[in-house]
Amino acid sequence: MIREIKPPVKIFGDIHGQYVDLMRFFDIWKAPQENGDIHAFDYLFLGNYVDKGQFSLEVICLLMALKLRYPKQIILLRGNHEDRHVNKYLGFGDECAKRLGEDINDPNSCFSRINDAFENMPLAAVIADK
Repeated sequence: MIREIKPPVKIFGDIHGQYVDLMRFFDIWKAPQENGDIHAFDYLFLGNYVDKGQFSLEVICLLMALKLRYPKQIILLRGNHEDRHVNKYLGFGDECAKRLGEDINDPNSCFSRINDAFENMPLAAVIADK
């Protein structure tokens, strides 16, 4: 799946569970919000939302909430860490097991449900035919 996007667009990449960095990005380049620039700019996130950092749950929950709020303006691509076999061993699986007290192998677990959503994300984007 490839998403076609028209400029202007703000592009954010490789957050890796670093919620504080995501908030810093939003402070510097503005967060998507009604009284901000959400109606003038699309926001493209290049994947790799989870693993490595301590706050993967906060990052992915915030981005999914923004996607629900602004479905046309928020574009979430699937990175290589949005794969259940990768993120199970690189941090997201452990974070879900410890913080949520869940069995990540349960198909109804938060871990499994988030990974099901990852499987439906586009893999790439084309901006202005490039």
